[in-house]
Amino acid sequence: MWATLDFEASGLSDQSYPIEVGYSLPDGHGHSLLINPQTASGVWQYWDEYAEQEIHQISRQELYQEGWQVVEVCLHLNAVLGQYEYVFCDSQWDLFWLGRLYQAAHMRPSFTLTEIGHWLMQENGIDRIQFQLALEELGPTKHRAMHDAQQIRQAISLLVNNPAEL
Repeated sequence: MWATLDFEASGLSDQSYPIEVGYSLPDGHGHSLLINPQTASGVWQYWDEYAEQEIHQISRQELYQEGWQVVEVCLHLNAVLGQYEYVFCDSQWDLFWLGRLYQAAHMRPSFTLTEIGHWLMQENGIDRIQFQLALEELGPTKHRAMHDAQQIRQAISLLVNNPAEL
């Protein structure tokens, strides 16, 4: 059994940080959490206006008002995702942002996040290009964490489980 995870971030730089995390469970249900950067001890400052306006469309104000504390997000993810043998993401950036999130909370994840390309090749002989094509068949990503995590799960299912699922 496996789940998928996706992050949206303040930008694409080594100074960026996670602002939203979403996951999709084996039954297809998912959840998304906004992350309040003010709860990361003031170390998360980088903000890319282009990412806000053109990609994820999540404002800093929305994060301040509706975002969860970094510790609460980590506790929630550990409780939900710690029970799965595999938790997949589709980008090395997601691994980076997971590390940044848990570092800010002074915690460790109870699950191992694995970039899907490596697993698909090792376990199924499926290369990253095939995964990208399956993902594209599902339509454009919305750059919202739960939706994108659900698309990742559907693309994996298309390739390894049941092509009729989609």
